[in-house]
Amino acid sequence: MASWSAAGGGAEWQPAEKPAIAREPAMVTVPKGTFVMGFDELGAYPDQTAPYTVSGIVSGPSGPVRKVTLTSDYQIGKYEITNGEYCDMLNYALAKGYLTGDYRSNITVTNKEGNRQELLNLDADYEGKRCEIYFNGTRFAVKAGLERRPVVYVSWYGAAFYCNMLGEWKGYAGLYNLADWSCTFNGTARFYGVPGYRLPTEAEWEHAARYDTNNMKYDRRPVPWESSLAVFRKESNFSTNLAYFKPYANYKTNAGTVDVGSYEQGKSYLGIYDLAGNVSEWAQDYYSPYTYFAPYTTASAMNNPVNDTSGVYRQRRGGGWLVYANNLPSTFYHTDTNYPYTNYCDFGFRIVRILP
Repeated sequence: MASWSAAGGGAEWQPAEKPAIAREPAMVTVPKGTFVMGFDELGAYPDQTAPYTVSGIVSGPSGPVRKVTLTSDYQIGKYEITNGEYCDMLNYALAKGYLTGDYRSNITVTNKEGNRQELLNLDADYEGKRCEIYFNGTRFAVKAGLERRPVVYVSWYGAAFYCNMLGEWKGYAGLYNLADWSCTFNGTARFYGVPGYRLPTEAEWEHAARYDTNNMKYDRRPVPWESSLAVFRKESNFSTNLAYFKPYANYKTNAGTVDVGSYEQGKSYLGIYDLAGNVSEWAQDYYSPYTYFAPYTTASAMNNPVNDTSGVYRQRRGGGWLVYANNLPSTFYHTDTNYPYTNYCDFGFRIVRILP
């Protein structure tokens, strides 16, 4: 039985049971390989044996296209992280003494060690949608019936913190350095070669979302369920015909989140759900134009690209349930960004596991 005790003039919750994370996210293995990342709105699209360009025309925000190689298999969340999974993590971190903030008043949850950041906004109420996790006086809990909904009002920091906690519980080293929230320790990056959990890089997210058995074919999977760009553009009218999405995704419904995995027809080739709706998902990278990629050539590809060193905004991918202009479901859409401390009613995340 849990109890309260006086400590340093305040009340501390003391768990009697051994801290544990009961809900472990389901993962899908993504094969390593080379693919064409991005999109150029420059005209007709041949199979990508060379970049298609038009003299004098500047590439769009998701271009220019480039060839990228991911050198190792990795795993990505089959679903977006749910309220139940995030709540489990918070109770684990609470029992370990890792949390601070005004969570007892259901205001905010903050990490105690390192550079303190708001992880989850408990008193958020935007668009008539309140945070679905709360502190009940002894532990964190989820509003009844909402355990399988994707967690929202979580900042980028809150998503990264979840990865570290899940990794610690599984016996892995933390991939995020909470002193500065980078993936670098003593000058060495922990993106690859060190097993653990983190957010997907843009390249990893897009590779998983667009993956098919002919991944070097340029005209492929503009949304996870649709392999033909021509059909998608015609049927969805460039994503403006919302009726097109009803069998496939909770996209711009304005109805709030739904249980993860609710759209069987909308899963990706690899069996990954909600990549084009429900919540917009935090990614690892800082936003910048695609200048940190090597130029496209047919002879070479850039290996494992990530922008983790320079920027202000962190990337988001995948569209979501809320109606607003800068919300697109396309697998290649690059410019959905926010400050990492931002939280909102349609911001969530899924995770990547780097294999031993």
